Amino acid sequence: MRSICTLLYLFGVLSGAAQKALTFKEVLKTANEIVITDSFLIDYSSLVKTSLDKNTGMSFCKIVERKEIDSLNDADYSIAGKITFRKDFDILLLCSKQSINKNLYYEVKMSNDETTIQQLFFVLLDKEGNYKNSFLAAMDCRKRDFDKNITRKISSWVYTDLRIIQHTITDHWSTYVIYLPLSKYGAREYSFSMEYRINDYGVFVAYPKFKTN
Repeated sequence: MRSICTLLYLFGVLSGAAQKALTFKEVLKTANEIVITDSFLIDYSSLVKTSLDKNTGMSFCKIVERKEIDSLNDADYSIAGKITFRKDFDILLLCSKQSINKNLYYEVKMSNDETTIQQLFFVLLDKEGNYKNSFLAAMDCRKRDFDKNITRKISSWVYTDLRIIQHTITDHWSTYVIYLPLSKYGAREYSFSMEYRINDYGVFVAYPKFKTN
């Protein structure tokens, strides 16, 4: 009987340990270093990613995105590297991918609304591994609902001084099948660029010198 109790206790301890979320500092140690020789393009699909366990990913994104933990449960998480050459802070590249499907009934048809959001965050940490700030460096978002499709893509060029030139492209068009079943009706595209720099307080500051198209 004592042996059975001991085994159950050990199983509980091991299960609790397996579910314990890692810290930013622990994950930073295992991430691959990104070397920037001149400039480096960051988009969601351009980097090799290492899977992150769900508990750790959820605990990170709860801090970074400031969302309730329930809304993060159906996402997948990964790490895409780190930037640690600065003497006063480190950057961890945190990724999340989430798909949301909703079946809605309208008067004219059944709609299968789909949203896929893939995000890459620069998570700014002090040299002790404590969270300071974050920045959405890249995103691929695709949304389809009853009468329109919307795509939004964010990518960033990062330079050796950690100056960031970010580009955003948003494209949306009608998919109202009753009238135009196979065409992009009323398609519109918007693009926008912005420069960001990290100040002495660890904040990503915008420098609005670029124009919207």
